[in-house]
Amino acid sequence: MSFLAYLWGIRLFTFSALLAWLGVIILLDPEQTGTVGIIIFFVSLLALLTGSFTLLVTWVYRKGLGDKEVGHHLGGAFRQASLLALYVLLIVFFQYAQILIWWDALLLFGAVLLVELSLRRFSNHTDK
Repeated sequence: MSFLAYLWGIRLFTFSALLAWLGVIILLDPEQTGTVGIIIFFVSLLALLTGSFTLLVTWVYRKGLGDKEVGHHLGGAFRQASLLALYVLLIVFFQYAQILIWWDALLLFGAVLLVELSLRRFSNHTDK
């Protein structure tokens, strides 16, 4: 798959996720749908965040590395975007559950950073 086809696929996915998330916000009443509505909200938010962060991280890689080299880093960009999306989603969930404190966000960020560094180290060992 070419780099531009990958980008257009991610853009289409992100736009679809945005429409789904807006549909959940506008059409679902959390009091009537209960737990299912809340799960649908968080899943659609995760899809939207993953697509948005994938486009953002890919754009940063494209500016830093150029168009020719960015194709080699698409897997890493998707992994980093997924971890960022999970981080933001968990912060939103903590706020929803009313358990968000500033050091919770710091501990969560540290955990996401450790996962990213561990995955990088693991991928470097398998490449050799």
